[in-house]
Amino acid sequence: MKANRLSLVLGAAVALSAASSAYADAYLTTASGLGGSFSITGFADGTPNSYTINLSNLDGTLSVNVPPSGGYDVERIGTFVVNYGGPTPVGASSAGWVPLGSTNITTSGITGSNFVYNFTNNTFTSDGVDVKGLTNTFSGNINTLNVLLGAVFGPIVTPLLGTGTVSVSHVLTNDTWVINVTENDSPLTGFNAVLAALDAAPGSLPDGRIDGTFRANGSLRFVPEPGSMALVGLGLAGMAALRRRKAA
Repeated sequence: MKANRLSLVLGAAVALSAASSAYADAYLTTASGLGGSFSITGFADGTPNSYTINLSNLDGTLSVNVPPSGGYDVERIGTFVVNYGGPTPVGASSAGWVPLGSTNITTSGITGSNFVYNFTNNTFTSDGVDVKGLTNTFSGNINTLNVLLGAVFGPIVTPLLGTGTVSVSHVLTNDTWVINVTENDSPLTGFNAVLAALDAAPGSLPDGRIDGTFRANGSLRFVPEPGSMALVGLGLAGMAALRRRKAA
């Protein structure tokens, strides 16, 4: 079916306008009373770039608003506590927004932009569509995992993450979330490097497994950097120039 050029121009202008409005707002990943058990394995075997995060006995809710690819300032609020069996739990707590720095996020293959995972009544949706029991996949740069899991365990900010990419497949069922991750970077960088460092930390049992419990009541906020907004502005300016040329 053919569409006339005016429709295409108007459609593109509407899309860019919507993008501009979205960039003016922050994107939140929020955990509400989210807690349970976790077990992470596979990061210290013959294929350390592939590992599995198994979350079980879950309750509470996780809401994820996926940011479009771009640059963001990241902030944290609330309480995140992880008990890994060490001498004291690891955590962070703040009543106000705490800046964590800037990051670049790229994603591809994600179906939907708003995920609501309710482990209290075991309903899981992507843009309102039921995804329970389905294998969901996506890929992106290493920071994408912080969008998904930063409000579960608390965001991980360390040079060990590097600049690699990840491919993720995950399945949500009753009280359980199984996440399989493959990274394409060196075993010396990425989340697998962070996990290996934790496994080898003094006082821990270096058995290639990290497990324990967690509880999260808080949010991550991804605020578009001015450069990202400028790019959208340039797009709108280009559409306006095109319209003027056509009107001349």
